[in-house]
Amino acid sequence: MTGHYMYGCDYDHFLHLLEENRDHLDPAQEARIQDCLHQSRRLRPYAKIERFFWDKRIRAVKVEKPPLFILGHWRSGTTYLFNLLSCDPDTAFMDSLTTFTFHNFLLLRYHLPKYYNQALTGDRCGDDMEFLPHSPQEECYAIADCIDETFTHLITFPQNYQKYMDYAFEDGLTPEQRRRWCETHEYLLKKITYFRKGKRILFKSPDNTAKMGMLHDLYPEAKFIHIYRDPYKVLMSTINMFEEGIRAMTFEPVPSHELIEKMAVQFYKRIYTRYLKDMARVPKEQLVEIAYSDLVKAPIDTLAQIYNTLSLPGFDRARPLMQAHVDSQKAYRTNQFTLAPSLRDQINSELGFFFAHYHIPMKTAEGAI
Repeated sequence: MTGHYMYGCDYDHFLHLLEENRDHLDPAQEARIQDCLHQSRRLRPYAKIERFFWDKRIRAVKVEKPPLFILGHWRSGTTYLFNLLSCDPDTAFMDSLTTFTFHNFLLLRYHLPKYYNQALTGDRCGDDMEFLPHSPQEECYAIADCIDETFTHLITFPQNYQKYMDYAFEDGLTPEQRRRWCETHEYLLKKITYFRKGKRILFKSPDNTAKMGMLHDLYPEAKFIHIYRDPYKVLMSTINMFEEGIRAMTFEPVPSHELIEKMAVQFYKRIYTRYLKDMARVPKEQLVEIAYSDLVKAPIDTLAQIYNTLSLPGFDRARPLMQAHVDSQKAYRTNQFTLAPSLRDQINSELGFFFAHYHIPMKTAEGAI
C-alpha cells in the first residue's frame, strides 16, 4: 500500500490531531504530512455534500442483522479468517475503498477507484498479503478518520503511544470518549449496512479484542469469533509489522526497536487480561474460539464449527466459495523469524496466564519460529 489512511480523514479532525501532537512532529516527515493534508482538504467539500444528502437516511437505518466480529491479536490469523468469512454471499464488510474514503464513498464511489486503485494496491505492511481496493479491511481506519479515540493513531503519532494504546480499552476512555467511540461505530455500522443493502456486517479490527465487553453492551445480539495463536510467533510478527507500519505512516520519529518490542509485549498482556475478563459478559452461544493451527490444518471444518456454534445460516451456500479461497492461498508462506532469548524471556515473564489458559507450551530455548 502506497497511500495513507489519513488521506480520507475529516479535515478539521486532521488539523486537531496535528495540533495535539505538534511537539513531536518530525520535520523529515513534512512532505508526507502535506501530502495527506492535501488529500484530506481536496475531499472535504465532497464529504459535506455526502453528509447533506445521506446523513438522515443513514441515521434512520434499522440494523436487522446483528454484526459479527472477528477478534484476535494482530498476526493471529485474523485476516485469513476475515477473507474466508467474507466469501459468504450473505455477509458484507468494509473494503479498503469504503474504509479509507469513509466520508465520501457514497457520493464518489464511481469516481474514487481511478484515483485510489494505485494507492490502495500492493502488499500489506509486515507481510506479503495482497492488498486491493476491494479487499476486506479493518474498520478501525475509518474510525481513526473520524475521532481521536483509537489505537490506530499510534502508528502515525508513536511518540504518544501510551495515550493511543489506552484508547483501545474501555477503562482507558472517559465516559464522554466512550460515548463518542460508540456513536462513531454505530454510525459506521448503519452507513455500511445502508450501502450493503441490509446484509449482516462482518467486522475485523484486532484492537476490538480489548473492547469485546463494550461491543457486547453496544450490540447485545452481536456474535464474536476469537482466533488465537502461539504468542511467540504472534509477537515476533507483530513487532515487525509495527516497525514497518510506523515507518510507512508516521509523522514523527520512529521509536527504537527496544521500545516497540516492550510496547508490543505489554499491549498483548493488557489485551488478553481484559479479554479473558470480558468473556464472562458474553453469552456462550455468542462467542466461539478457534486456534489458528486448526484453521490452517482444516479450514473448511473449522469454518463449519464456527457456523454451527454461532447458529449462523448459509454455510452450504458459502462453502464452495470458501474452498476456492483456500485453494488460492496454497502458495502463500508466512514470515519466518528467530526468537531472541531476550524477547522469549519477556514473553514468558508477562504472558504465563495466556499460555496456561490456552494450553500452549512455553519455550525455554532460542531458535527459528
